[in-house]
Amino acid sequence: MIISGPAARDLDEILDYIAADNPAAAERVYKAIETAVQKLPQYPGLGRNGRHPETRELSVPGLPYLVVYHTSPDAVTILAVFHGARDLARALRERGQPG
Repeated sequence: MIISGPAARDLDEILDYIAADNPAAAERVYKAIETAVQKLPQYPGLGRNGRHPETRELSVPGLPYLVVYHTSPDAVTILAVFHGARDLARALRERGQPG
């Protein structure tokens, strides 16, 4: 599994924001996201078809986070981690990716 630079930054920003008020909650969020994505190499079809061509989206159970990823024969690449309230298309456009 590959975690892209933008996805790693997304996760850092999410955890920093939560940890500012509640470090224990940030740790729980990290573990929940980690648990969800660890299943992807074995079950790459786990998420739903993405809103963006050639992507899939995995909802993190019990949390309002969405993991956007791409599958290929060789790897699963995590492209982004977003809060469900964010406008995904806009966020991708801001990164220079079609949305």
